[in-house]
Formats: sequence, structure tokens, C-alpha cells
Amino acid sequence: MKTQEYDKQSEQIIDMLTPKMEVKPSADLRGRILRTAKQQAEQHAEQPRRRTPLYWLGTIASVAAVIAIAITLTLNTPAYAARRYFSEALTVAEDIKTMVMQLSVRTEKDEPIDYIHPSHDFIPATIKVIYDEPMLWSIEKKDGRTVLFNGGNQLYEWLNGGDNGIGWVKYYDGYPNGDLAVFLDPRLLLEAELRTAERNRGTKYATYDNGETVVVSVTTIAQGDFSESEYMLNTSILEANTIREYTFAKATSELLKLRIDFVIDSQPVTVIESEVIRYNEPMSADDLYDEALFESVAFQTADIEGAESSPLACHSADEAAKIILDAMSDWNTEILSTAMCYYRDFMPTLEAKYKGMKVKSVKKAVKSGLYPGRFVECQVILANGEKERLVLALRNDNSSHIWLLDGGL
Repeated sequence: MKTQEYDKQSEQIIDMLTPKMEVKPSADLRGRILRTAKQQAEQHAEQPRRRTPLYWLGTIASVAAVIAIAITLTLNTPAYAARRYFSEALTVAEDIKTMVMQLSVRTEKDEPIDYIHPSHDFIPATIKVIYDEPMLWSIEKKDGRTVLFNGGNQLYEWLNGGDNGIGWVKYYDGYPNGDLAVFLDPRLLLEAELRTAERNRGTKYATYDNGETVVVSVTTIAQGDFSESEYMLNTSILEANTIREYTFAKATSELLKLRIDFVIDSQPVTVIESEVIRYNEPMSADDLYDEALFESVAFQTADIEGAESSPLACHSADEAAKIILDAMSDWNTEILSTAMCYYRDFMPTLEAKYKGMKVKSVKKAVKSGLYPGRFVECQVILANGEKERLVLALRNDNSSHIWLLDGGL
């Protein structure tokens, strides 16, 4: 089986996609082996034991038979079949030069690229990739959010486009994030599935031969820490119990289609499904995006302002939430310009709604799923007397360790 070497960042993505579950042997496999061993033992018990050398030889032979049976049964498992298909597809994927993948995703068009929710309608999305050094790519939700890397060290992200385009530009280290970003390089997705199948860590497999194609189904459990809260459960591919289906061409082992279902109350709900996957079409960096829309966007830097003097660096997440909410009450821009840097283009709207509010309660911060920060549930009373429940997402995984408001408004 081919062993592929990946750079550090690719290994991080593969590791992120590989479920972290305790290895548990198949109960059915174990039972079959034990039953076979018992039958072997009963057969030897019925045989005369006057010839010691032959008795020991028979015992050795029975042990070897049990081992052989174990190996045979292991090779016949669905996990072993899945490994073969993933390995062959991975070999083919090594020769891909470009890819265009058109998908339907349950999301909101203006939400971040990695936002998925099973209750939302499907939104068309397109992924374009040039497997160069570095890899160039774009992910676009139709009439919504687009993320682009077309070389250099900057990542561009914008909303809507047209005359009202809102955009951000930030330093990019070559490590894409987000659920849709995992599809930028199918090799990494296939490699993660291959490694999971090799370890067989509690993941369930099934294969379906449809003549010219074969479907490999992978059923796995949600990743992340939900011991404190299930708030992020079923909000991303990794943070959900999923059934992932890969359709391969039998003749070429090429990945033709993929579908991902979230399992909600024991029922599968499709959240991502590829409509078209095209490989090796001629493509340049200019083909990744609409230049006219791109030029109409006024991009702003996503750097943190006022980091040196921010009071948000030496507190717990719930304490930081209280500081931010108090600052929103009298609209203290000295604090909010840093804490709400991701909301810069929406500040007038937020000020009109939240200025003058009163903070009723701030609960203890909790961790949920794979989110690197914390979630804080708050109750506020708006200036007009209306009560509102907020679940603020705060993270401090920046170089200054400052708590930033990442979502919840």
C-alpha cells in the first residue's frame, strides 16, 4: 500500500479529519474466533493423548489455525474493503492538477464558509483549486461569501460583491480552515479516511457495488469535547455524527461524488452533496474568481487594533464577556474596536440595537466541540425593554491572547 509523505500543515488537516476514538475489537469478530477456538479445543479433547509429540504438534496447529481464521476474517471486513478503495483513489488523486467541485450545502449564504446547519436550505457552492506550489484556491457560496487565495501571503474574504461588497484581507500561512476547506485537497480527505480504516477505531463501513461504480459508506461519531455543553453539536462535519458516502469509478478508482449526512435523532439528514467534480481542466489564478466583483470590494485588514492596551487579555472568558457587554451598553469604542474587530462593518447597526442595554446575567463560560474558544450565555435587556438571550463566542488564540467576540450577535 502506498505511503505518502505530507508537509506539517497537511498532516494537521489529516489529523483533524481522523476520528479520535478508542480502539474496540469487533464483538462479532471476537465471537467467531472464540467459537472456532472452542471447537478446536473440543476436538483435541476427544483425541487420545498417548503420543505427546503429536499432541503438542496438534496444539500448535490449532493455534495457527485460529490465527489464520482471525486474519481471514479481518481481511473480509468492510473496513478492509474500504481501505482498498481509499488507497486506490488516493493513488489516482496524486496526479490531479486542477479541480472544480460544485456542491449543495445547508448553510446561509453570508455566514462563514465553515458554517453548516441541518435545518437550513441548500445553497450552491463552488470550490476551485489549482494544485500548484503553493496551492491556489477559492470557495464561493452563490450570491454570498467568497474566500480566495491567489498567491502571495494574503487571504481575501468578502460578502455579496457588487457595489455593497464588504471584504477583509488577512495574513495567510497556507493552512485553510473550515469544513468546506477540507474538500480543497481530496487527497487529505482520502488519506484521513484511509488511516481511520486502517486503525478501524469504532468507525463503521459498508460498500455497495453498482456495476460501473462502487460506494463506500463511512459512519462515525462527532469529534470534540461536549462534556460541558452540546451547543456546537451538529454544526460542522467534524462535530456531528455523520454518514459519509464516497462514489468511486471502478475502472479508474477516481472519486466521482461525495455526500455527507448528519445523523439527527437516528435519522440521516444530507447537509453536503457534490453535484459535479471535474479534474484537470485548464485553469489559471485568474479563473478562480470574478475580477469585476473582486475590484468592487473595499477590503479592510483583519488585524487586531489596540492590542497592547486592551483590558481583555487577563481575564476568564465570562469576565471578558461582561466587559464587552458593559462596553456595548455605553458603546465604549476604545474597548469595542478591539473586542469586536470581526464586526467592524456592522458597528452602526449593532450600536443602534445594543447601546443603552442592561446586563441581566452572565453564565460561566463553557467549551463545546472543537471550537478553540469558549461560549458564554448571557441575558440582556435592550433599551426598549425587550429581553434577549445571547450565546457569545469568544476566542483568545491570537498572539496577544486577547478575548475577541467571534460570534453570537
